[in-house]
Amino acid sequence: MRSLVAVAVALLLLSTGAQASWSVSADLEAFTWQEEGTPSVTEKGPRYGLGWGYLGERDAGWQFAYRGEFRRGTIDYTGAFLFTGQPTSARTRYTGLVNELQGIYRFPQSHGFELLGGLGFDYWERNILPDQKEDYSVVFARLGFNIDPRARNGLFGGAGIKFPFYVSENAHLDELGFDQNEPLHPKGELSVYAHAGYRFAQRWSLIGYYDGYRFGESKAVTTTSSAFPGTQFLLFQPASKVDSFGLKLQYQF
Repeated sequence: MRSLVAVAVALLLLSTGAQASWSVSADLEAFTWQEEGTPSVTEKGPRYGLGWGYLGERDAGWQFAYRGEFRRGTIDYTGAFLFTGQPTSARTRYTGLVNELQGIYRFPQSHGFELLGGLGFDYWERNILPDQKEDYSVVFARLGFNIDPRARNGLFGGAGIKFPFYVSENAHLDELGFDQNEPLHPKGELSVYAHAGYRFAQRWSLIGYYDGYRFGESKAVTTTSSAFPGTQFLLFQPASKVDSFGLKLQYQF
């Protein structure tokens, strides 16, 4: 079945005049996570990433793309203990994977102007070392534009907005001493993204980028703990924002 699907996709690309373009990349970024509240939580530090992608290129009209990314990094945590509020510092390890499908419309005779829409799934583990874990699952939509003349050498770029319309957080509350582990659902809010690159050879590009998320405070969930019989706790994820500034080296083949 998989081979039949692959053949069907290949035939579709050939029939529409599309030219397959694959890419791989490596990047390094300055990452920041901030939570509102008293006391606030801030995480800052470097993360690295490996990426891969596909684009069915056409001179004009509709074309489709896929991109994937793996992210990893251990950064500095400044916050407070959950129960006492006492200030503390630690290290936080992030591990994540992104998959996104995109539809792109390239305008004819427009010097490479394109409109872009995307649908993606972003999953990451946030491990506040040594033993506090949070797993995030985010489904997001993207709307923006690209400007890429596809010259052998030259500038290209793009910008737009992202909206995470489904966000689920597994805070592993049972591992923190609670009797239940209800998922939390931070509210997705609009954020922006942008990138600017220079193609210095036919296949090599250097790209600077900004990306991020904005999450509103989640609805509180009720839980209990055997350590405090008869007591109910209201737990929620504070409003948070994520910012990433990075530099990427990309090879296209």
